[in-house]
Amino acid sequence: MKRAALAITLLLAAALSAAPPSPDDFLKMSVGADRTLADYRQIVSYFNALAAASPRVRVETIGKTTLGEDEIMAIISSEENMRSLDKIRGTAARLSDPRGVSEEQANALIRDGKAIVIVTCNIHSTEIASSQMAMEWAYALATAGDAETKQRLSNVVLLLVPSLNPDGQIMVTDWYRKYVGTRYEGGRLPWLYHHYVGHDDNRDWYMLTQIETKNLNRAVYKEWYPQVFVDEHQMGTTGPRMFIPPFADPVDPDVHPLIWREVNLIGSDMAYRLEQQNKSGLIYGYSFDAYWLGGTRNTGWWKNITGLLLETASANVASPIRVDPSELRGGTKGLIDYKATVNHPHPWNGGVWRLRDIMDYERIASDALLEIASQHREDLLRDLYVRARSAVDAFPANDGYRVPLKQHDWPTAQKMVSILLEHGVEIEQAENGDYWVPLHQPYSKFVIEMLEPQRYPEVRLQAGKEILRPYDVATWTLPLAMGVTVERTQLPPHLNSVKSVTPETKAVLVKHANEKKPRIAVYNPWGGALDEGWTRWLLDEYGFANKSLHPQDVKAGLANYDVLILPDIDKETISTGRQRRGEDAMRYEDELPP
Repeated sequence: MKRAALAITLLLAAALSAAPPSPDDFLKMSVGADRTLADYRQIVSYFNALAAASPRVRVETIGKTTLGEDEIMAIISSEENMRSLDKIRGTAARLSDPRGVSEEQANALIRDGKAIVIVTCNIHSTEIASSQMAMEWAYALATAGDAETKQRLSNVVLLLVPSLNPDGQIMVTDWYRKYVGTRYEGGRLPWLYHHYVGHDDNRDWYMLTQIETKNLNRAVYKEWYPQVFVDEHQMGTTGPRMFIPPFADPVDPDVHPLIWREVNLIGSDMAYRLEQQNKSGLIYGYSFDAYWLGGTRNTGWWKNITGLLLETASANVASPIRVDPSELRGGTKGLIDYKATVNHPHPWNGGVWRLRDIMDYERIASDALLEIASQHREDLLRDLYVRARSAVDAFPANDGYRVPLKQHDWPTAQKMVSILLEHGVEIEQAENGDYWVPLHQPYSKFVIEMLEPQRYPEVRLQAGKEILRPYDVATWTLPLAMGVTVERTQLPPHLNSVKSVTPETKAVLVKHANEKKPRIAVYNPWGGALDEGWTRWLLDEYGFANKSLHPQDVKAGLANYDVLILPDIDKETISTGRQRRGEDAMRYEDELPP
C-alpha cells in the first residue's frame, strides 16, 4: 500500500510539474493552418488542460449556452495575482462606485490595484480566427519567461472569452469540416449561426434577451468590473486588413471624453506594434462609429468602461483566398477610394489571405493591449474612478425617473425595469408600487441613454455635403420601444431598494399558451432569416410550441397547423432560397449544397 501511495504521489507531482501543453501538441493539429479548425469543445478541453498545468490560468464557466454548452472565460495573470483575485475584484468594484470612497482611499486603491481587461472573441461564428488565436495567446502568457511579459501579468488581470457564441462556433466548424475539399468549402450555413438570433447576438447588449448575453453581462458588470473591454471581429475581404480605433464619427457626446482618449491611446499602440511588424492594411476612423449602444463592448461606454472593436479582414472561414489588386476597394465612410490616406497609410496590395494572417494580426494587437494596460495600470484605474465619480456627481440625490404603477401596460413596465436592474442599474420602489430610477449613481449616463430619446448627430465632413450615416441602430429608447410611461421628476423620501422584478406578462401568456395550444409553424428558408429566429425565440419565450418549417416541409402541406407565420424576408429569399448579398457581404457567403 505504501509503495502504491508513493507511486501515485510521484505521478501526481510529475503531472503538476509538467510544462503546460501547447495547443498543437494537445489537440494533435496545427492550429491556424489552412483548412484546420479546433471546435469549441476542443477549445474548452485545451483551456482546462492549460489551467490544470499552469498557476497563471484559471477557467470559469460563466453560464450555459442556449443549446447547453459551458460558456467559459479564462482568467490569466501572474501567480501572485491569481492568489489574490477576490481582493483585485473588490478593488475594481469599489473604484467603479466611488460613493463612500474618500480621495485618500481612492488613491490607495489605485496604487495597490491591478488593471482588469476583458477580451471577447468570435461572437459572430464565421468570424472564427479569434477563437483559435485565443488558445495560442493563452499558452504564450502561461509559459512566457521573459521579464516584459511577467511584468504585464503582474500589473494586469486578463479575462479571455474564446467564444461568445459557442453553439454557433460548433455549427460553423462542423459545417466547414463537412465540405472541405468540395465546391461548397467555406460556404455559408443553411441556418442561423445562433439558435435564435444569428448575427444579431451582437445587437442584444441593451435588451439582454439571450442567455449568452446575460452570462457575460453578469460577469462584466456584477462580478469583475474591468476597466477595458476589447471585442475581436472580422469584416469583408476586399477592403483594409484591420480596423483599429480611433472610431469614425459621429460620437455620442454623453460618453465621458476619457473613454475616447483611452480608446485612441490603446488603438494607436496596437497599430504601431502591427506596423513595426510590417502588417499592412491598417485603418482607423473607418465605417465603425462611436455612437450606437447595442454592441458587445459599446454598452460599456455609458457604464464608464473603455470599449474597443477590432475588425480583421476575413478568409474563407479557414480556407485561404486570393484577392486580386483590382478587387480592393473603399467606398465607405473613412475610405472612399482604396489608396493611401492619413488613416490608411500603408495599404495592403492584395494576394493570398489566410486564417493564419488574421490570427497574427489579432495576436499582435492583443499583446499591445496588455502592454498599454500594464504601462498605464494606475491611469486606467484612476480614469474609471474619475468617470464613475463624474457620473454620480452630475445629478443631485433626488433627481431621477418615475415609472408609475398606473399605466396601460404595467407588466411591460415591470419588464423594462427588470432589464435596467439586470444591467446593474439601481432601482427603488415606493409604497404605492411606483418604481424609481435615481440618477445619483455610477450608471447615470446609461440610465439617460436608455430612457431618453436619441437625436442622431448631424456630422458633415464638408459644408453642404450629406451627413455621415450611422453604422448601425440610431436610437434605442426603451419607453418608446416598449410603450412604457416614464417621467423625469424628483424622488420622494422613504423608497425601498429593489433587488429583483418578476414581470407578470410571462405567467399570463404562458397560461394562455398552455390552455389554447395553437399549432404554430414558422417558415424558415434555407440560409436562415433573422426575423424567423427572433419570432421563434419570442414564441418559445412565452411557451407557444412551434415548428420551424423549411421549404420542402411547406410544400408537403400544412394540414397539421393552425397558423403559418411568414417572417419579414424578401421575395427572393422565399422563392429561391438565395439571400440578396449586401455591398459588404463576405465573399464566402456563397451557394448552398442541394
